[in-house]
Amino acid sequence: MSYNKVVLVGRLTQDPETRQTIDGNLITTFTLAVNRAGNGNEADFIRIVTFRKLAELAHNYLQKGRMVLVDGKLRINKWKTNDGQPRSTVEIWADNIVFVDSKRSDRDIPEDVPYEEVFGTNGDDGLPSDDEPPF
Repeated sequence: MSYNKVVLVGRLTQDPETRQTIDGNLITTFTLAVNRAGNGNEADFIRIVTFRKLAELAHNYLQKGRMVLVDGKLRINKWKTNDGQPRSTVEIWADNIVFVDSKRSDRDIPEDVPYEEVFGTNGDDGLPSDDEPPF
């Protein structure tokens, strides 16, 4: 049995970046600055990736400085550079995003947007299947 679940709370270091795949699906990425436990002066900068509906919501409602809770799955991407050097990056594929600050702005969520559309769902998480590449 295996289990892959990550929960992070941090602030966006910049506005999210959104792109569209060839088949029209949205992918939004952003970086969270997450303070290390016991040491408020050090932080880790973690790349977050959202897909489809959650990507659209991240694009519409998140901005630099916003504090959010993200839960998702850890992914490690490995590749080789043009000169054959191995490289890897760590990222979190988000299942849910929750605002944890009380910051109000004109980009905040309208009252009539359903909870499931904003904070993700436990059903179709919008992630690509293992057989479907995300890019």
